[in-house]
Amino acid sequence: MKNILKNVLVAGLVMVGSGAGVRAQQAERVVTFEAPFAFEVEQRKLPAGEYTVLVESGWLQIQGKDGSAAAHALTMPVLSRGQKTVAHSHVVFHNYQGRYFLAEIWASGQEKGRELLETREEQQLAKRQEMVAVNVPLRQAGAK
Repeated sequence: MKNILKNVLVAGLVMVGSGAGVRAQQAERVVTFEAPFAFEVEQRKLPAGEYTVLVESGWLQIQGKDGSAAAHALTMPVLSRGQKTVAHSHVVFHNYQGRYFLAEIWASGQEKGRELLETREEQQLAKRQEMVAVNVPLRQAGAK
């Protein structure tokens, strides 16, 4: 009976430990970038400046350096062109005649990035205006 209890306890610890390993693989990704222009995330207008982005479980949290500007958004995985690893970490903005929308986040060494869902407003602009993608390099990238 003691051996069975001991085996169950060990198996439980292994399961808990492997769960932590899975969470570590889905680890939060924290990146920082400098936006040279005001932009929008999920209908929130954020001013130009330095931002920290945390991506976890498909959700993006963005916060200004001074803490005053913040937004949350749902993201979807997106494959790089040719499914090759990305050489340089960057964020992509969609520009519609001076209105910028945060669109994608890419970390170097990864085949997949994160793409933000377009808001209705951006979809309406896309029907009326040409979109220009603008890449902004990340200052730092890594798993937390």
